[in-house]
Amino acid sequence: MSLLARYAEHLFWLARYLERTASLARIIETHVAFDRVRDDDVSWAWLVALHRDEEEFAKHYADPSLKNVIKFYIADIDNPGSVRFAIRAARENARALRAVIPTEMWIQLNEFYNRFLVFSDRDLDPIRIARTCDQIKSGCYAQLGIADSTLYRDEGWRFFRLGLMIERADQTSRLLDVKFAQIATGAGGHGRAVDETFWSLVLRSAVAYQAFHRFEPRGADPNRVARFLLINSSHPRSASSCIIEAQRMLGELRSGFGLRGVSRAQEEAEELLELLQTAAADTDLVRRLHTVNDSLQRRLMNLTGSVGVAFFGYTPVQQQSQSQSQS
Repeated sequence: MSLLARYAEHLFWLARYLERTASLARIIETHVAFDRVRDDDVSWAWLVALHRDEEEFAKHYADPSLKNVIKFYIADIDNPGSVRFAIRAARENARALRAVIPTEMWIQLNEFYNRFLVFSDRDLDPIRIARTCDQIKSGCYAQLGIADSTLYRDEGWRFFRLGLMIERADQTSRLLDVKFAQIATGAGGHGRAVDETFWSLVLRSAVAYQAFHRFEPRGADPNRVARFLLINSSHPRSASSCIIEAQRMLGELRSGFGLRGVSRAQEEAEELLELLQTAAADTDLVRRLHTVNDSLQRRLMNLTGSVGVAFFGYTPVQQQSQSQSQS
């Protein structure tokens, strides 16, 4: 392996943190817009439950109001799941890659980080949060676009893409679990009109609204949305599309660069695709969707662990701890 293991790891996590940041900004932006036509006191405990952060959130905030949840997930540096934490982590990974990545990547990410530092409490106000989220998304998209057009296509590119695809599949799965998190915390709406609006929001959060309606003109019911985001391999954010691309990157690392230790990760990617194919054939997918998503997320963690053991120099125990702390 001509690329140092630490560089491969930094590229892998740089991509993951960028994708994670953009996804969280999209979720908050779309659901804030939805809540503007509802009760101002609607609980946002569902977002905390979605990320399994109930214990950490309760240490710092009295109630899951929109204001508190926005602060926790956008600006709270003590929250490893916040946008601020992720942008800083992305920048630290990029700093360690100064000898590897193009100057343009470092300059853009550094500027993006510095712009975020000047955000004030006013930028987190529910009235202005859509604009703030849009700026966050734009910064992430710019970074990913620069990487796509400038990053040298060696092993490092494959690790960057591998991290990006694993994180994207994970975030798509979490988006599909939003409804279950809302129901569990009493924030779910009732009625067909509300349900269709909600699933349209899920599609918008996944940047899949227009594509879905080209493919499924009958409307955004949960069954069709779930199948589209899980198994439609033509959409770049579907779980299936992401895992197929991750599988391709693993194959190229093995065949094109002679990297050993890929076999277990390739097997796990194949098992992930089998899981999705089984879900696609399930006539009662919606009722079992939470179980499918839970299994998908666990298997993605296992895939991350295998990549870490094979390429980043971790023992299985060390990599399990690393995956859990950064997932």
